[in-house]
Amino acid sequence: MEGGEPLTLLQRIAADRGLELQVVRDPVLPGSAAALNALVEPALLLLAPDVVRPLAVARAIRAHWRHCELMFLCRIGELERLRRDLGIALLIGSHWSIVEVEPSLLERDILQALAATRRRLRLRTTLDQANATISAPHGLQTGRARRRLDADYYLHHFIDAAPDAIVGLDASLAVLYWSAGAKELFQLPIRDAVRLSARQLPFWSQSLHAEMERVLQGAGPLSLEHCCTVDGTELTLELMASAVRDGEQQIIGVSLNIRDITALAVERRAAAERGRALTEERQHLHRLFDQAPGFIVVTHGAEHIVEIANRAFHQLVGQRDVVGRPAIQTFPQIEGQDLELLLQQVYVTRRPYVGRSTPVLVSRRKDEQTERRFVDFIFQPVLAEHGQLTGIFCQGHDVTQQIHAQQALQQSQDNLLQLVSERTRELEQSRHALYQSQKLEAIGKLTGGVAHDFNNVLQVIAGNLQLLRPMLTQAQVPANRLDAAAQAVDRGAKLAAELLAFARRQPLRPMPTNLGRLLRNMDELLRQALGEMVEIETVVAGGLWTTMVDPNQLENVLLNLAINARDAMVDGGKLTLELSNAMLDEFYARTQVDVEPGQYVMLAVSDTGTGMTEQTAERAFEPFYTTKPEGEGTGLGLSMAYGFAKQSGGHIRLYSELGSGTTVKLYLPRTDQPEVVAVSLPVGPAVGGSETILVVEDDLAVQATVIELLSGLGYRVLRANDAQSALSILQSGMAIDLLFTDVVMPGKLSSTELVRQAKLLLPDIAVLFTSGYTRNAIVHGGKLDAGVELLSKPYRQEDLARKIRQLLGQREQLMLPGAKGEGEELSRRTALVVEDQLQLLSLTCEMLEELGIVAVGFPTAEEAVGALEHAHFDYLLVDANLPGMSGREFAALALQAQPRLRVVFVSGDGVIETELTARSLPKPFSFDQLAEILQL
Repeated sequence: MEGGEPLTLLQRIAADRGLELQVVRDPVLPGSAAALNALVEPALLLLAPDVVRPLAVARAIRAHWRHCELMFLCRIGELERLRRDLGIALLIGSHWSIVEVEPSLLERDILQALAATRRRLRLRTTLDQANATISAPHGLQTGRARRRLDADYYLHHFIDAAPDAIVGLDASLAVLYWSAGAKELFQLPIRDAVRLSARQLPFWSQSLHAEMERVLQGAGPLSLEHCCTVDGTELTLELMASAVRDGEQQIIGVSLNIRDITALAVERRAAAERGRALTEERQHLHRLFDQAPGFIVVTHGAEHIVEIANRAFHQLVGQRDVVGRPAIQTFPQIEGQDLELLLQQVYVTRRPYVGRSTPVLVSRRKDEQTERRFVDFIFQPVLAEHGQLTGIFCQGHDVTQQIHAQQALQQSQDNLLQLVSERTRELEQSRHALYQSQKLEAIGKLTGGVAHDFNNVLQVIAGNLQLLRPMLTQAQVPANRLDAAAQAVDRGAKLAAELLAFARRQPLRPMPTNLGRLLRNMDELLRQALGEMVEIETVVAGGLWTTMVDPNQLENVLLNLAINARDAMVDGGKLTLELSNAMLDEFYARTQVDVEPGQYVMLAVSDTGTGMTEQTAERAFEPFYTTKPEGEGTGLGLSMAYGFAKQSGGHIRLYSELGSGTTVKLYLPRTDQPEVVAVSLPVGPAVGGSETILVVEDDLAVQATVIELLSGLGYRVLRANDAQSALSILQSGMAIDLLFTDVVMPGKLSSTELVRQAKLLLPDIAVLFTSGYTRNAIVHGGKLDAGVELLSKPYRQEDLARKIRQLLGQREQLMLPGAKGEGEELSRRTALVVEDQLQLLSLTCEMLEELGIVAVGFPTAEEAVGALEHAHFDYLLVDANLPGMSGREFAALALQAQPRLRVVFVSGDGVIETELTARSLPKPFSFDQLAEILQL
């Protein structure tokens, strides 16, 4: 025996149980027969775990020692391995066992083995004696009684020598017989056992008692397994119970044959546990195999018969039986390849084959069409332990969705590249259009400023020329030079008007207009302007929409475009005027600058002239750019059309091809308002009057000319160099019938504020604006404000006279008894606004005007005091926190001067606490809040 740990354990057991332990090194035992003969055969021979070739050692020992028990010891966990190594263990007899070196069980196994050896020894001795007695001469016996008694002895010896425990119970289940095997198994002496009832036995139980009752009642022999605990040790017993009958076949008791199968039960339970573990492992592996995301198939033999296939493979090929069938009948057919040849190649060469994104043809049902799928797969040869080829392992994935996604992605990328290319072109077009728009905008700002000063100069010249004409007539001097100068002024005025049109600074009076009617009215004028060599064709689409446009300015634009077309058709040609409804969508609007998608009326002017190059067309809308010879054109015709289209909220496009002609398309916004037919002003000689006119002009040369023109018409004229001076004249109480003021005024007081305060002081006063450049004072969105009358510079004396008589005539009509209605009386309500923030002051006045209240505003209370002395007010809106005199102080002063005045404190501090009769309007406020506080 080798090994320290098992030897120590055996030595301890031998010491505790009083056993003799002899240790022999294993090389000695099989060496020679003399070595074994020198030793006494032991009852139990233990072979340690580290014995080399234990089976050979055991055979050598069994050849000399035939009766001892052999026990192979193994370490914990090596029981199965040692059992496989020993096999059926030939030539070592039947009395051997394998035991793990488990401290808690080894002692019990050794004691049971020793007990079994002693029983076999006693049985063998008894059998030898019986054989000797039986073979002895009959004469030596004393008779039948002696032989019967000897037979009882033999029976007892047989029972006691038996390896099992034998217990006899009488009819009351009291112990009648207790064998030596029972004594050894349960450690209960015979003399103590035969005095007990079965219930007192150490292995008894209630269920076992019920089974014995059944045997006593005649039940056949019973075999059962019974677990119990004896002296703290758990035992598993195999019981054979049978009824004992007397000579008359009456049951007189029960015979129990009890065998200790604890070791066998433990081994059986361990085997069962191992079996369950293997079953669970096999089931787990099968679940993993079946639930694998990719398909798996295993074939067997050169015929490639399918042995096993998982769920994914069935999903690929359809739910049909594939196991036991050749792969050529169950596998999808590979597009462009011979499947059978491919499988045979893998089988013969023993080299795997890998397919990536391979197209295969699948038909899941017989009635379905073949479907094209894509798979990644591998055919892997399967080798046995000795390198023998047994089949092919096929594993792969259905990648059809990925392939389709890749194809869709590639298509999307191609589409994206195309979209990017198209978008790049659109952005380039937009960038170019923006560049052109910004360039034209910059030129427009420049020309607008120049036109303002130019118009003032022209006004001085034109006025003086008209004043000179009567003098020359009286002196009988020819007026040829005077006429030439007047014509030059007219050309300059037209040039300035075209510059303002391009700069989008000309004042427009848009109204709902039917362009078809406008074209019909212009037909004669166009024919006269174009001459007989140009054919005019007009095409008007049915259901033409109404557009919001200034008809007079549109006529000028159309006339300029027609003249440009005539000049491009040197040898004559055809001019086509086309009107139709048009829709500009968002896609088109994104490619242009300052174009809103929506509904438009399209006016197209097409000629059959020489056309333009691409470079010329790009600069066509620039002012002063022309391809005509010097002196034949100003280069402002198309630029004026461009400015007019933009100022009218429309759009203009030019299409031209060299040698084929040019088309200019003008898009004007649609309106739902009904058409308004413009009324032509009466034409006749200039007529003056005797009314009083206040002229407000900061340019003294222009001012002097205007005064002389008006004086020549018979009017009484007052002058002011700025708005503040004009307000002082108005506040003086003088009767003034008409206020004639330039739009652009120097100083803090603007022309519009002057007019507002003039209306407050003289409600019946007529107002006429004049300007060479309106800016944004009376023009918003390119349109004159409602109710505003404007005479653009330069103007002739006749134009001035007619406009003044028109306004004064309207004033006289309004002053007739009963001419003013209730609405006009309400509009006479006035409000005084005192606010130190100029923007808020202007906004508040505008809001009051929208509510029908004439508003006069001042930034300080000191400036507003004078207004209280010269005018009556219905409302006072005053900021509580003013520089200098506070809002509260001014309100108290205003109530003393005008007790019926309704005071409203407007403040960012919320509600103002005051003893005055007043209300509070917190900032910020809305139209509805303002109307509510004024109780409108």
